[in-house]
Amino acid sequence: MILVRNLQLLLSGNKIVIGLAVLALLAACTPKVRVLRSPGSNVPTKTETPTEKDDAVKETEEAEVVDVKQIALLLPFQLDKANPHAPSAADIKRSALALDFYQGFELGLEALSGEGTNFKLHVLDTRDDAGENARIAKLEEVQEAALVVGPVYPKEIQVFGFNARLDQALQVSPLAASMPSEFNLANLVTVTAPLPIHVRALAAHIADQYRKGDAVIFYKTPDDASRQLLPLLKTEIRRFKNGSIPVVEVEDEADLESRVHLAGKNLVVLATTNKYEISPILAQLRRLQDELSYDIHLFGHPNWSRLAFDVEDGLADLHTRITSSYYVDRNSQDVRRFDQQYRTEFGIAPTEFAYKGYDAAYYFGSLLAEYGADYRLHLEDTGYDGLHNAFKWEFNPAWGYVNSAISILQYGSSGFRPVK
Repeated sequence: MILVRNLQLLLSGNKIVIGLAVLALLAACTPKVRVLRSPGSNVPTKTETPTEKDDAVKETEEAEVVDVKQIALLLPFQLDKANPHAPSAADIKRSALALDFYQGFELGLEALSGEGTNFKLHVLDTRDDAGENARIAKLEEVQEAALVVGPVYPKEIQVFGFNARLDQALQVSPLAASMPSEFNLANLVTVTAPLPIHVRALAAHIADQYRKGDAVIFYKTPDDASRQLLPLLKTEIRRFKNGSIPVVEVEDEADLESRVHLAGKNLVVLATTNKYEISPILAQLRRLQDELSYDIHLFGHPNWSRLAFDVEDGLADLHTRITSSYYVDRNSQDVRRFDQQYRTEFGIAPTEFAYKGYDAAYYFGSLLAEYGADYRLHLEDTGYDGLHNAFKWEFNPAWGYVNSAISILQYGSSGFRPVK
Protein backbone atom coordinates (compact mmCIF):
# COMPACT_ATOMS: atom_id res chain seq x y z
CA MET A 1 0.00 0.00 0.00
CA ILE A 2 1.20 3.52 -0.77
CA LEU A 3 -0.05 6.65 0.92
CA VAL A 4 0.92 9.60 -1.27
CA ARG A 5 0.70 12.94 0.50
CA ASN A 6 1.94 16.36 -0.55
CA LEU A 7 1.62 18.96 2.16
CA GLN A 8 2.26 21.94 -0.12
CA LEU A 9 0.81 21.36 -3.55
CA LEU A 10 -1.17 18.51 -4.99
CA LEU A 11 0.68 15.60 -6.53
CA SER A 12 -2.26 13.34 -7.21
CA GLY A 13 -1.73 9.61 -7.45
CA ASN A 14 -4.46 9.35 -10.06
CA LYS A 15 -3.37 8.57 -13.61
CA ILE A 16 -1.67 11.72 -14.89
CA VAL A 17 -2.16 12.82 -18.47
CA ILE A 18 0.33 14.81 -20.46
CA GLY A 19 0.20 18.39 -21.61
CA LEU A 20 -1.64 21.24 -19.94
CA ALA A 21 -3.71 18.91 -17.77
CA VAL A 22 -0.58 17.74 -15.96
CA LEU A 23 0.43 21.07 -14.52
CA ALA A 24 -3.14 22.12 -13.96
CA LEU A 25 -3.53 19.04 -11.78
CA LEU A 26 -0.17 19.39 -10.04
CA ALA A 27 -0.64 23.08 -9.31
CA ALA A 28 -4.06 22.66 -7.68
CA CYS A 29 -4.14 23.89 -4.12
CA THR A 30 -6.06 21.09 -2.38
CA PRO A 31 -3.83 18.37 -0.91
CA LYS A 32 -5.02 14.80 -1.34
CA VAL A 33 -4.19 11.42 0.08
CA ARG A 34 -4.06 8.38 -2.15
CA VAL A 35 -4.28 4.84 -0.83
CA LEU A 36 -3.32 1.87 -3.00
CA ARG A 37 -4.41 -1.54 -1.79
CA SER A 38 -1.80 -4.29 -1.77
CA PRO A 39 -2.68 -8.00 -2.02
CA GLY A 40 -4.01 -9.32 1.27
CA SER A 41 -4.75 -5.85 2.64
CA ASN A 42 -8.16 -5.04 4.09
CA VAL A 43 -7.73 -1.32 3.57
CA PRO A 44 -10.19 -0.08 0.93
CA THR A 45 -8.97 2.01 -2.00
CA LYS A 46 -10.06 5.63 -1.58
CA THR A 47 -9.24 9.23 -2.38
CA GLU A 48 -10.30 11.88 0.10
CA THR A 49 -9.50 15.51 0.80
CA PRO A 50 -8.12 16.20 4.30
CA THR A 51 -10.23 19.37 4.45
CA GLU A 52 -13.30 17.12 4.46
CA LYS A 53 -12.19 14.03 6.38
CA ASP A 54 -8.68 14.65 7.61
CA ASP A 55 -9.23 13.17 11.05
CA ALA A 56 -10.91 10.09 9.62
CA VAL A 57 -8.04 9.47 7.24
CA LYS A 58 -5.48 9.80 10.01
CA GLU A 59 -7.40 7.41 12.25
CA THR A 60 -7.68 4.87 9.42
CA GLU A 61 -3.97 5.10 8.72
CA GLU A 62 -3.01 4.67 12.36
CA ALA A 63 -5.44 1.82 13.02
CA GLU A 64 -4.96 -0.25 9.89
CA VAL A 65 -1.43 0.52 8.73
CA VAL A 66 1.03 -0.41 11.46
CA ASP A 67 4.37 -0.85 9.69
CA VAL A 68 4.66 2.01 7.21
CA LYS A 69 7.93 2.98 5.56
CA GLN A 70 8.02 6.76 5.29
CA ILE A 71 9.81 8.31 2.32
CA ALA A 72 10.27 11.99 1.48
CA LEU A 73 10.66 12.72 -2.25
CA LEU A 74 12.05 16.20 -2.99
CA LEU A 75 11.85 17.33 -6.62
CA PRO A 76 12.01 20.71 -8.43
CA PHE A 77 8.51 20.91 -9.89
CA GLN A 78 8.68 24.72 -9.59
CA LEU A 79 4.91 24.88 -9.45
CA ASP A 80 5.08 28.30 -7.81
CA LYS A 81 6.08 29.67 -11.24
CA ALA A 82 3.22 27.99 -13.13
CA ASN A 83 -0.23 29.35 -13.86
CA PRO A 84 -2.56 26.78 -12.24
CA HIS A 85 -5.47 27.78 -14.49
CA ALA A 86 -3.68 27.93 -17.84
CA PRO A 87 -0.15 26.50 -17.59
CA SER A 88 2.05 27.28 -20.56
CA ALA A 89 4.41 25.08 -22.55
CA ALA A 90 7.26 26.65 -20.56
CA ASP A 91 5.56 25.60 -17.31
CA ILE A 92 5.29 22.02 -18.54
CA LYS A 93 8.90 21.93 -19.73
CA ARG A 94 10.10 23.34 -16.40
CA SER A 95 8.40 20.55 -14.46
CA ALA A 96 9.09 17.71 -16.91
CA LEU A 97 12.18 16.26 -15.24
CA ALA A 98 10.56 16.19 -11.81
CA LEU A 99 7.28 14.80 -13.12
CA ASP A 100 8.96 11.99 -15.07
CA PHE A 101 11.09 10.98 -12.09
CA TYR A 102 8.08 11.09 -9.76
CA GLN A 103 5.94 8.93 -12.02
CA GLY A 104 8.70 6.33 -12.39
CA PHE A 105 9.28 6.44 -8.62
CA GLU A 106 5.60 5.87 -8.01
CA LEU A 107 5.58 2.77 -10.23
CA GLY A 108 8.62 1.41 -8.38
CA LEU A 109 6.86 1.71 -5.05
CA GLU A 110 3.69 0.24 -6.54
CA ALA A 111 5.66 -2.85 -7.55
CA LEU A 112 6.83 -3.27 -3.96
CA SER A 113 3.42 -2.52 -2.48
CA GLY A 114 2.12 -5.32 -4.67
CA GLU A 115 4.44 -7.60 -2.71
CA GLY A 116 2.90 -6.45 0.58
CA THR A 117 5.07 -3.53 1.76
CA ASN A 118 3.39 -0.36 3.04
CA PHE A 119 4.81 3.06 2.15
CA LYS A 120 3.88 6.63 2.93
CA LEU A 121 5.35 8.97 0.34
CA HIS A 122 5.62 12.70 1.03
CA VAL A 123 6.22 14.56 -2.24
CA LEU A 124 7.60 18.08 -1.82
CA ASP A 125 8.36 20.77 -4.41
CA THR A 126 11.85 22.17 -3.82
CA ARG A 127 11.19 24.90 -6.44
CA ASP A 128 14.91 24.85 -7.40
CA ASP A 129 15.31 27.42 -4.63
CA ALA A 130 17.86 27.38 -1.81
CA GLY A 131 15.57 29.12 0.66
CA GLU A 132 12.75 26.67 0.02
CA ASN A 133 15.12 23.75 0.57
CA ALA A 134 16.23 25.21 3.88
CA ARG A 135 12.57 25.45 4.93
CA ILE A 136 11.65 21.95 3.73
CA ALA A 137 14.62 20.46 5.60
CA LYS A 138 13.00 21.30 8.93
CA LEU A 139 9.58 19.83 8.15
CA GLU A 140 8.29 16.97 10.27
CA GLU A 141 7.65 14.92 7.13
CA VAL A 142 11.38 15.07 6.33
CA GLN A 143 12.68 14.63 9.86
CA GLU A 144 10.52 11.53 10.41
CA ALA A 145 11.26 9.92 7.04
CA ALA A 146 13.29 6.72 6.95
CA LEU A 147 14.57 7.72 3.50
CA VAL A 148 14.92 11.06 1.72
CA VAL A 149 15.25 11.04 -2.08
CA GLY A 150 16.40 14.40 -3.44
CA PRO A 151 16.97 17.21 -3.93
CA VAL A 152 18.45 16.80 -7.40
CA TYR A 153 20.54 19.93 -8.07
CA PRO A 154 23.91 20.53 -6.38
CA LYS A 155 23.01 23.86 -4.76
CA GLU A 156 19.85 22.29 -3.32
CA ILE A 157 21.70 19.21 -2.04
CA GLN A 158 24.15 21.37 -0.10
CA VAL A 159 21.55 23.66 1.50
CA PHE A 160 19.11 20.88 2.31
CA GLY A 161 21.75 18.56 3.77
CA PHE A 162 23.19 21.27 6.00
CA ASN A 163 19.77 22.25 7.35
CA ALA A 164 18.18 18.81 7.63
CA ARG A 165 20.93 17.23 9.74
CA LEU A 166 19.34 13.81 9.32
CA ASP A 167 20.19 11.19 11.91
CA GLN A 168 19.57 7.67 10.61
CA ALA A 169 17.90 8.44 7.28
CA LEU A 170 19.94 8.49 4.10
CA GLN A 171 19.74 11.41 1.68
CA VAL A 172 19.79 10.04 -1.87
CA SER A 173 21.14 12.29 -4.62
CA PRO A 174 19.43 10.62 -7.60
CA LEU A 175 20.65 12.68 -10.56
CA ALA A 176 23.59 15.00 -9.81
CA ALA A 177 26.99 13.79 -11.02
CA SER A 178 28.86 16.09 -8.63
CA MET A 179 31.71 14.78 -6.53
CA PRO A 180 30.23 14.03 -3.07
CA SER A 181 33.29 15.68 -1.52
CA GLU A 182 31.68 18.97 -2.56
CA PHE A 183 29.00 18.42 0.08
CA ASN A 184 30.70 16.43 2.86
CA LEU A 185 27.45 14.85 4.01
CA ALA A 186 28.15 11.53 5.69
CA ASN A 187 24.65 10.21 4.97
CA LEU A 188 24.61 11.18 1.29
CA VAL A 189 24.09 8.50 -1.38
CA THR A 190 25.35 9.59 -4.81
CA VAL A 191 23.53 7.50 -7.42
CA THR A 192 25.07 9.01 -10.58
CA ALA A 193 28.75 8.12 -10.65
CA PRO A 194 30.91 11.28 -10.76
CA LEU A 195 33.65 11.79 -13.34
CA PRO A 196 36.56 10.36 -11.26
CA ILE A 197 34.70 7.04 -11.02
CA HIS A 198 34.36 6.97 -14.82
CA VAL A 199 38.03 7.85 -15.20
CA ARG A 200 39.09 5.02 -12.92
CA ALA A 201 37.03 2.51 -14.92
CA LEU A 202 38.35 3.84 -18.24
CA ALA A 203 41.97 3.68 -17.03
CA ALA A 204 41.49 0.06 -15.96
CA HIS A 205 39.97 -0.80 -19.35
CA ILE A 206 42.75 0.89 -21.32
CA ALA A 207 45.37 -0.85 -19.17
CA ASP A 208 43.66 -4.17 -19.88
CA GLN A 209 43.70 -3.49 -23.64
CA TYR A 210 47.30 -2.27 -23.72
CA ARG A 211 50.13 -4.50 -24.94
CA LYS A 212 53.81 -3.69 -25.32
CA GLY A 213 54.28 -1.84 -28.58
CA ASP A 214 50.89 -0.13 -28.45
CA ALA A 215 50.54 3.65 -28.26
CA VAL A 216 48.28 5.45 -25.77
CA ILE A 217 47.55 8.88 -27.22
CA PHE A 218 45.57 11.69 -25.57
CA TYR A 219 44.15 14.16 -28.09
CA LYS A 220 43.96 17.45 -26.16
CA THR A 221 41.37 20.08 -27.03
CA PRO A 222 40.80 23.43 -25.26
CA ASP A 223 37.30 22.75 -23.90
CA ASP A 224 36.42 22.08 -20.25
CA ALA A 225 35.45 18.42 -20.77
CA SER A 226 38.89 17.59 -22.14
CA ARG A 227 40.75 19.60 -19.50
CA GLN A 228 38.82 17.87 -16.72
CA LEU A 229 39.09 14.26 -17.91
CA LEU A 230 42.55 13.86 -19.44
CA PRO A 231 44.74 14.89 -16.47
CA LEU A 232 42.76 12.59 -14.17
CA LEU A 233 43.04 9.74 -16.66
CA LYS A 234 46.79 10.20 -17.03
CA THR A 235 47.21 9.92 -13.26
CA GLU A 236 45.00 6.83 -13.07
CA ILE A 237 46.77 5.01 -15.92
CA ARG A 238 50.06 5.36 -14.05
CA ARG A 239 48.60 3.15 -11.31
CA PHE A 240 48.57 0.15 -13.67
CA LYS A 241 51.44 -2.12 -14.73
CA ASN A 242 53.88 -0.37 -12.40
CA GLY A 243 53.50 2.88 -14.31
CA SER A 244 54.98 1.33 -17.45
CA ILE A 245 52.23 2.43 -19.86
CA PRO A 246 53.55 5.44 -21.85
CA VAL A 247 51.08 8.23 -22.53
CA VAL A 248 51.72 10.84 -25.22
CA GLU A 249 49.66 13.99 -25.75
CA VAL A 250 48.89 15.61 -29.10
CA GLU A 251 47.03 18.78 -30.03
CA ASP A 252 46.78 18.80 -33.83
CA GLU A 253 46.74 16.56 -36.92
CA ALA A 254 50.46 16.75 -37.63
CA ASP A 255 51.36 15.87 -34.05
CA LEU A 256 48.93 12.93 -34.06
CA GLU A 257 50.32 11.53 -37.31
CA SER A 258 53.86 11.65 -35.95
CA ARG A 259 52.88 9.72 -32.80
CA VAL A 260 50.80 6.81 -34.11
CA HIS A 261 52.36 3.33 -34.27
CA LEU A 262 52.05 1.15 -37.34
CA ALA A 263 53.09 -2.08 -35.60
CA GLY A 264 50.72 -2.01 -32.60
CA LYS A 265 47.32 -0.66 -31.59
CA ASN A 266 46.78 3.06 -31.16
CA LEU A 267 44.58 3.67 -28.14
CA VAL A 268 43.39 7.23 -28.74
CA VAL A 269 41.47 9.13 -26.06
CA LEU A 270 39.37 12.08 -27.24
CA ALA A 271 37.56 13.73 -24.32
CA THR A 272 35.87 16.72 -25.90
CA THR A 273 32.07 16.79 -26.05
CA ASN A 274 31.96 19.50 -28.71
CA LYS A 275 30.67 17.87 -31.90
CA TYR A 276 32.36 20.56 -34.00
CA GLU A 277 35.69 19.57 -32.44
CA ILE A 278 34.97 15.85 -32.71
CA SER A 279 34.00 15.64 -36.39
CA PRO A 280 37.30 16.72 -38.02
CA ILE A 281 39.33 14.59 -35.61
CA LEU A 282 37.19 11.56 -36.45
CA ALA A 283 37.81 12.24 -40.13
CA GLN A 284 41.57 12.24 -39.55
CA LEU A 285 41.42 9.02 -37.51
CA ARG A 286 39.43 7.32 -40.28
CA ARG A 287 42.00 8.43 -42.85
CA LEU A 288 44.87 7.05 -40.75
CA GLN A 289 43.08 3.73 -40.44
CA ASP A 290 41.51 3.37 -43.90
CA GLU A 291 44.23 4.84 -46.09
CA LEU A 292 47.41 4.31 -44.06
CA SER A 293 46.49 1.03 -42.26
CA TYR A 294 46.98 2.24 -38.69
CA ASP A 295 45.01 0.23 -36.11
CA ILE A 296 42.94 2.85 -34.24
CA HIS A 297 40.91 2.18 -31.09
CA LEU A 298 39.06 5.30 -29.94
CA PHE A 299 37.88 6.13 -26.40
CA GLY A 300 35.46 9.00 -25.86
CA HIS A 301 33.80 10.99 -23.10
CA PRO A 302 30.88 9.43 -21.13
CA ASN A 303 28.57 12.15 -22.50
CA TRP A 304 29.08 10.87 -26.05
CA SER A 305 26.10 8.63 -25.35
CA ARG A 306 23.97 11.79 -25.58
CA LEU A 307 25.42 13.03 -28.86
CA ALA A 308 23.97 12.28 -32.28
CA PHE A 309 26.39 10.21 -34.35
CA ASP A 310 25.70 8.53 -37.68
CA VAL A 311 27.36 5.90 -39.87
CA GLU A 312 29.48 8.49 -41.71
CA ASP A 313 31.23 9.43 -38.46
CA GLY A 314 32.87 6.00 -38.48
CA LEU A 315 32.67 5.29 -34.74
CA ALA A 316 32.02 1.59 -35.34
CA ASP A 317 35.11 1.21 -37.57
CA LEU A 318 37.22 2.94 -34.91
CA HIS A 319 36.03 0.44 -32.24
CA THR A 320 34.83 3.44 -30.22
CA ARG A 321 34.20 2.84 -26.53
CA ILE A 322 32.97 4.99 -23.65
CA THR A 323 32.18 4.51 -19.99
CA SER A 324 28.61 4.78 -18.75
CA SER A 325 26.74 4.58 -15.46
CA TYR A 326 23.50 3.58 -17.19
CA TYR A 327 22.11 1.62 -20.11
CA VAL A 328 18.56 0.71 -21.12
CA ASP A 329 18.29 -2.64 -22.90
CA ARG A 330 15.23 -2.23 -25.11
CA ASN A 331 15.11 -5.99 -25.66
CA SER A 332 14.87 -6.73 -21.95
CA GLN A 333 11.57 -8.23 -20.85
CA ASP A 334 11.57 -6.07 -17.71
CA VAL A 335 12.13 -2.89 -19.74
CA ARG A 336 9.37 -3.78 -22.20
CA ARG A 337 7.02 -4.51 -19.30
CA PHE A 338 7.80 -1.19 -17.66
CA ASP A 339 7.41 0.71 -20.94
CA GLN A 340 3.97 -0.80 -21.45
CA GLN A 341 2.88 -0.07 -17.89
CA TYR A 342 4.15 3.51 -18.08
CA ARG A 343 2.31 4.14 -21.34
CA THR A 344 -0.86 2.64 -19.88
CA GLU A 345 -0.63 4.73 -16.71
CA PHE A 346 0.47 8.06 -18.16
CA GLY A 347 -0.19 7.94 -21.89
CA ILE A 348 3.43 8.67 -22.93
CA ALA A 349 6.73 6.83 -23.31
CA PRO A 350 9.07 6.88 -20.29
CA THR A 351 12.13 9.12 -20.35
CA GLU A 352 15.49 8.36 -18.75
CA PHE A 353 14.27 10.16 -15.62
CA ALA A 354 11.28 7.82 -15.34
CA TYR A 355 13.64 4.81 -15.48
CA LYS A 356 15.88 6.42 -12.88
CA GLY A 357 12.89 7.08 -10.64
CA TYR A 358 11.73 3.47 -10.88
CA ASP A 359 15.19 2.06 -10.10
CA ALA A 360 15.67 4.36 -7.11
CA ALA A 361 12.25 3.50 -5.68
CA TYR A 362 12.57 -0.22 -6.21
CA TYR A 363 16.11 -0.55 -4.88
CA PHE A 364 15.86 1.62 -1.79
CA GLY A 365 12.27 0.58 -1.16
CA SER A 366 13.36 -3.08 -1.24
CA LEU A 367 16.06 -2.39 1.36
CA LEU A 368 13.53 -0.60 3.57
CA ALA A 369 11.08 -3.47 3.20
CA GLU A 370 13.65 -6.11 4.13
CA TYR A 371 15.74 -4.39 6.77
CA GLY A 372 13.61 -1.55 8.13
CA ALA A 373 15.52 1.19 9.94
CA ASP A 374 18.79 -0.75 9.52
CA TYR A 375 18.67 -0.61 5.71
CA ARG A 376 21.69 1.69 5.47
CA LEU A 377 23.89 -1.04 6.95
CA HIS A 378 23.26 -3.23 3.90
CA LEU A 379 24.03 -0.92 0.98
CA GLU A 380 27.61 -2.05 0.45
CA ASP A 381 26.68 -5.74 0.28
CA THR A 382 23.49 -5.27 -1.79
CA GLY A 383 24.05 -4.58 -5.47
CA TYR A 384 21.39 -3.96 -8.08
CA ASP A 385 20.96 -4.25 -11.86
CA GLY A 386 17.92 -2.21 -12.79
CA LEU A 387 16.10 -0.94 -15.85
CA HIS A 388 18.48 1.97 -16.25
CA ASN A 389 21.03 1.96 -13.43
CA ALA A 390 23.26 -0.55 -11.73
CA PHE A 391 24.28 0.09 -8.12
CA LYS A 392 27.53 -0.87 -6.43
CA TRP A 393 28.46 1.27 -3.44
CA GLU A 394 31.71 2.53 -1.99
CA PHE A 395 31.58 4.21 1.41
CA ASN A 396 33.57 7.16 2.69
CA PRO A 397 32.93 8.41 6.25
CA ALA A 398 33.19 12.03 5.12
CA TRP A 399 30.88 12.04 2.09
CA GLY A 400 28.81 8.88 2.26
CA TYR A 401 28.06 6.29 -0.42
CA VAL A 402 29.10 6.63 -4.07
CA ASN A 403 27.90 4.44 -6.91
CA SER A 404 30.89 2.82 -8.63
CA ALA A 405 28.96 0.62 -11.10
CA ILE A 406 30.39 1.58 -14.49
CA SER A 407 29.91 -0.21 -17.80
CA ILE A 408 32.01 -0.08 -20.96
CA LEU A 409 29.90 0.60 -24.06
CA GLN A 410 31.04 0.14 -27.65
CA TYR A 411 29.53 1.84 -30.66
CA GLY A 412 27.82 -0.39 -33.21
CA SER A 413 25.18 -0.11 -35.89
CA SER A 414 22.47 0.84 -33.39
CA GLY A 415 24.47 3.08 -31.07
CA PHE A 416 26.43 2.34 -27.91
CA ARG A 417 25.91 -1.09 -26.37
CA PRO A 418 27.62 -2.92 -23.48
CA VAL A 419 30.83 -4.76 -24.28
CA LYS A 420 30.37 -8.46 -23.69
